Amino acid sequence: MPEGDTIHKLAAALRPVLEGATLTAVATRTRRGDPLLEHGAMTAGTVQARGKHLLLDLAAADGRPWQLRTHLGMYGTWHQYAPGVAWHKPASSAWAILSLPERVLVCFHPRELQWRPRTAGAADVPRLDARVGPDLLDPAIDLDAVVMRVRTVADPARPILDVLLDQSLAAGIGNIYKSEVLFLQGCHPLWPLGQVSQRVLAGLYRDAERLLRRNLKPGPRITRERAEEGAFLNVYGRRGEPCRQCGVPVEYALLGEHGRSTYWCPVCQPREPAA
Repeated sequence: MPEGDTIHKLAAALRPVLEGATLTAVATRTRRGDPLLEHGAMTAGTVQARGKHLLLDLAAADGRPWQLRTHLGMYGTWHQYAPGVAWHKPASSAWAILSLPERVLVCFHPRELQWRPRTAGAADVPRLDARVGPDLLDPAIDLDAVVMRVRTVADPARPILDVLLDQSLAAGIGNIYKSEVLFLQGCHPLWPLGQVSQRVLAGLYRDAERLLRRNLKPGPRITRERAEEGAFLNVYGRRGEPCRQCGVPVEYALLGEHGRSTYWCPVCQPREPAA
């Protein structure tokens, strides 16, 4: 599951390439196996990240506004090529092709791709509200409101790891940040939400927002305050290695509603919440 900072960094990389650019051709498909649909020449508008969704506004030659939305999921990628250069993946894997005079941008294997007209020329972001909660990388994010939203909407019996990954509650947390913020707050992944204290719950989203924002810069993803060479993460990807805090081997399992990779320290994150 991609992290929210990945999509924000992708949007930042695409903005200077696309915003205001003339695309000589645009082609998309919305389902695997469907033929690519040609949309002709277009002008690119704003590039936005909303949680794990990348939104690109476009205008057709007749002025009609369109929007391309992609959700990369686990295996989606965007590639950039010079015209005429062989692609690293087969053309049958391409779901969107954006052609500029000096380069070609190709989206391979997204989890979702939607091509649709924008309503009344306005950004189509509000349509995502039903499935995408507040973006933790929004400069105006209100973390107190996020915590209140989680308490109000989520089932108290739901394991906290599933709550953190629920993008309809707050957008941006993936498997890495899920495991890392749970460790930082000493919270076992399977604690029911109702047994997570208000202090810990607020701390989880505060740490997630802080780490997501910290990792918008280039370079490896870092979640430790003092990261030695190569030791960037606390628990994620460290199955069987000593906990950096207590020395006990880090545990790993596929947990939660969708069997996501999860790492935790059995000592620093005890199975039963403290009274």
